[in-house]
Amino acid sequence: MMFALELQLLTGRYVATCYNDRRRAEWPPHPARLFSALAATHFASEESDPVERRALEWLESLGAPEMSASEAFPREEHVVFVPVNDLSVVGGFDKQETALAEAEAAVFEKRHKLESTAGHPKQQTELEKSLQKAEKKARVARSKLQTTVATKIQAPIRIGKEDAATAAALLPGHRLRQRRWFPGVTPDSSVVQFVWRNAEAESHARVLDQLAARVVRLGHSSSFVSLRVVNEPAPVNHLPMDTGPLRLRVIQAGQLQRLEAAFALHRESEPRIMPKAFQGYAPRPEPETTVQASDMGEDWLVLERISGPLLPATRGPDMARAVRGALLTHAMEPLPEVLTGYQPNGAPSCQAHLAIAPLPFVGHQHADGLLRGVAIILPRHLGLEEKKATYQALRDWEETARADADESDAPLLHLRLGTLGIIALRRVDYFSHLQALRPDTWCRRSRKWASVSPVALDRNPGDLRSRDPDKQSSAVRAAEQSVREACGRIGLPDPVRVDVLPFAPWAGVYKAKHFAPFPRGVGKTLRVLTHVYVEFPEPVRGPVILGAGRFLGLGLCKPLASDDE
Repeated sequence: MMFALELQLLTGRYVATCYNDRRRAEWPPHPARLFSALAATHFASEESDPVERRALEWLESLGAPEMSASEAFPREEHVVFVPVNDLSVVGGFDKQETALAEAEAAVFEKRHKLESTAGHPKQQTELEKSLQKAEKKARVARSKLQTTVATKIQAPIRIGKEDAATAAALLPGHRLRQRRWFPGVTPDSSVVQFVWRNAEAESHARVLDQLAARVVRLGHSSSFVSLRVVNEPAPVNHLPMDTGPLRLRVIQAGQLQRLEAAFALHRESEPRIMPKAFQGYAPRPEPETTVQASDMGEDWLVLERISGPLLPATRGPDMARAVRGALLTHAMEPLPEVLTGYQPNGAPSCQAHLAIAPLPFVGHQHADGLLRGVAIILPRHLGLEEKKATYQALRDWEETARADADESDAPLLHLRLGTLGIIALRRVDYFSHLQALRPDTWCRRSRKWASVSPVALDRNPGDLRSRDPDKQSSAVRAAEQSVREACGRIGLPDPVRVDVLPFAPWAGVYKAKHFAPFPRGVGKTLRVLTHVYVEFPEPVRGPVILGAGRFLGLGLCKPLASDDE
């Protein structure tokens, strides 16, 4: 048995603000938001139906659902200046609201870390104390928010000049105009499904279907939707996983009661705090197709550069080494092979392991070749436990940063790059407003690929710039053969064409000679760096990362055209 709700976006777009960033859109729709829409529809009736209430209480007991949701891309951002009365009358609640969200996120993280350390009594004792402190902090933050709201919305005992001035500010001609963003996304598919497996729906399904039929919007008032119960849902592609890279607000027991309490507090005045619990989600890989793909996966953990120096792509390997070092620092012992690249006996790994790919802005007429972020890329066929090890290392890094700076759910991660300075990164979800940070930019199917960072050839081909035509020709052929072998090494077919390029093939890309020698270290054999163009007989799926430096910031290629070329 299972129970499933199908959400259809009637306008083909979804407008809802991300809970921790007002300028970013939420995607996929969070289960807690869906439940809030159902609850609001239930309470909109003059008399609440007790049968509907029991159905909603049953739904909240089911926990986090599996989900089916397509990729979505941010719509063009428009800034709107609107008259507001919230700040002019009662002031803002942003500080208290943010503090509560951060405290609840910290509780969630510590609870799951406690669960992951089962069998380690010493660590569990320390984590239990830390969890108790986090829960106390959340209670205090919740109390402060409730007190602040109650104080500011109550009528003043005496009316003074200041009260008259703020009241006058509500008149249309005197209202302040404040900047507002209405971020939205356009998904590939307008249908999203929420699936609860092993749920004995019984009579609740019929009741919830009738309730769902009355839901008209989700998120912003412009996000018109149709909601219904379905008996045969589509295959899911988002699974609840504590260490998953995507964090969604989900339903929890007592959700309906908390929504009632929140409404009694704000009475449709701001702020509207959505009761929630956080749940990690991980994408389910799509079924394998006949299209050949590289050995690296498309489920990236992307860190966006937020502040600090904007580095050129030539310093990508420096950033890659720093990110790898941070992950190793926060990984649990024993360090997994997928992170270290070495077997337990110290020998180099015989299989693909974690790759760090700096992501520059290239291939556009205004491209500057500066790094906008970095991707943590796992092998395509990596086991679940090894994936968890990587996710956990990133989560521990974030938890440490959150504790040090008392920051939000996605805290700033600081990288110290010697004389280059300190760069602050922040994890982003599956999509970004920056094209360079979207995995599809680098992974979409194509026959033709060209390098963004130069390829470090696996063996020395000779002098590619020799003035002797014979020597140069021989070196070029050897380099082309090395590239062909590199393609085969990552699971791709033999190219029909390989060009070793003396120039940068993309706008904004730096020539190979501008990159530092690779690898670093005394006694290590230096690799020849060169840009390449590769064409396959059939479209292949990326990411295409070639050569000896592919795990540390070199050899990243970008598709020239889509698979319908």
